[in-house]
Amino acid sequence: MIERKRGKFIVFEGIDGCGKSSQFYLFAKYLFFKNKYNHVVITREPYKTREIRNILKKTNDPYKEAEILTKLFVEDRKEHIKEVILPALNKGLYVISDRYKLSTIVYQSTQGIQIQKLIDMHKNMPIPDITFIIDVDARIARQRIEKEQRTIEQKFEKSVEFQALLRKAYLKIPKFLQNEKIFIINGDRSIEEISNEIIQIYEKEFD
Repeated sequence: MIERKRGKFIVFEGIDGCGKSSQFYLFAKYLFFKNKYNHVVITREPYKTREIRNILKKTNDPYKEAEILTKLFVEDRKEHIKEVILPALNKGLYVISDRYKLSTIVYQSTQGIQIQKLIDMHKNMPIPDITFIIDVDARIARQRIEKEQRTIEQKFEKSVEFQALLRKAYLKIPKFLQNEKIFIINGDRSIEEISNEIIQIYEKEFD
């Protein structure tokens, strides 16, 4: 019996308005059309817990509810792993996720939770094969959100100052997770330029 090869787990991260969702879809399209045997699962976090979205909408203070949000995000992630990520990887599929553990580590550490505590909470969870952080200045990210006429519903998006702190935390995260493949991508360029760099990095790492 031929042993089935494990799939690849690819994650896209960044502050709100950085352009990661566009890159997420372009990368999924690239993988799908690269080879007719490539089967791609696209997913996102939060996975299913509605309570998270309710908490994010009920207050404008980005520093409140840190402990409960940490608990909810981690529990939601465990379900995501059990129900979507691991089953797909074990079938040899590509799993591309819009956000994963770095979001909790970055956002909740910025809220005031100790970063090592957050890292330790994820110790037994699957490590992405590669993570791309789309980096852009918080003011540019806000301009993009306003240009798209997107409704700003949740508290983390409302404060440009908080988004700037999140950006700094994202830039520091690779030094805390040196055993992981984490690439910071300059998001202040055209969509095509960013996509091409991501594909080049991926092909260099895995092809």
